[in-house]
Amino acid sequence: MTRFAYTATDESGNERFGILECANEADAIDAIRKMGLYVTDVHPARMTDELRARFLEQREQRKLEEQRRQERLRAQHPRQRLVVRYADGRILKGVCFALNPKENFFHLDEVDQEGKSTGKTIQVRFSDLKAVFHVRSFDGNFDRSLPAPVVGEKGTELIVEFQDGEIIRGFTLRHYDPDAPRFFLIPEESDSNNISILVERKSVAAVYTPEEWKRKQQQQKEGQKQDTTTTLTQEETLGDFYFDTRNYPAALAQYELALRKQPHSSRLRSKILASQYNVGVQYIKRREYAKALEMMEKVLKADPKNPHALKKKHQLQRVLERGAGRPEKEIVE
Repeated sequence: MTRFAYTATDESGNERFGILECANEADAIDAIRKMGLYVTDVHPARMTDELRARFLEQREQRKLEEQRRQERLRAQHPRQRLVVRYADGRILKGVCFALNPKENFFHLDEVDQEGKSTGKTIQVRFSDLKAVFHVRSFDGNFDRSLPAPVVGEKGTELIVEFQDGEIIRGFTLRHYDPDAPRFFLIPEESDSNNISILVERKSVAAVYTPEEWKRKQQQQKEGQKQDTTTTLTQEETLGDFYFDTRNYPAALAQYELALRKQPHSSRLRSKILASQYNVGVQYIKRREYAKALEMMEKVLKADPKNPHALKKKHQLQRVLERGAGRPEKEIVE
């Protein structure tokens, strides 16, 4: 018996490849036709054909293993009702068996406005999103006499301000990492339709503690009073230009000049802190760790609870204690 490699097309026009054993080429062609395939090529199998067949077999095996894995996940985890909100404003609703924030994407079985399956499974990339809401019901109607599902230990209370202006208040899930690409929030209201919210950091304008949020609101009120009687100075306008072009040292110098003219401006103080932090990050990238630490300490002097500056300060202190041999990438990321 001889092994023959073949290529053929099925009724749908899809190409098929395989290897079979037959006495001769005519028998091979006849066997392929009996499988309902249209033969396009038959020849004695070569080493490359054997390798191709082995690769395709292994790929099919991996598909089967993945299907079995998904079936096990479905058996272990309840289906989560998710409302997916994209950064561009689109909204999708569907169910998901396993949402892993450490992955780059997840699969959503889409439902329509009535909560019925559309039969479509969509791959959703986290990088395209604003947030993912794990909800009790798609329409907001649920039995409020039932206790809220427990999703985990509550951590830090935060107020999240999104780039589109929406504000959400809640508790982090366990420990909060200010540099994580995404993080969970548990709504503060126990009767909320939202069970948890997975926030995509790229869509966030700022994150505040309750104390910082209260202070910001007070500063905004003061700033509004000031803004009714003052306009942007030439120095502040030039500082904004330098900041937008990432020339943070020049921006910092201009904002400090502007502050001399408007010493009570909370707006300018916020711009100075942002410039100081970014100057510090630039020092890190140039491996000037002592200067970077000095800049982070300036930020913390004015804003002691700034989570980003605190994390950079601790990282920089460890690096300086060990020596400057640690790659800057390990600090920045």
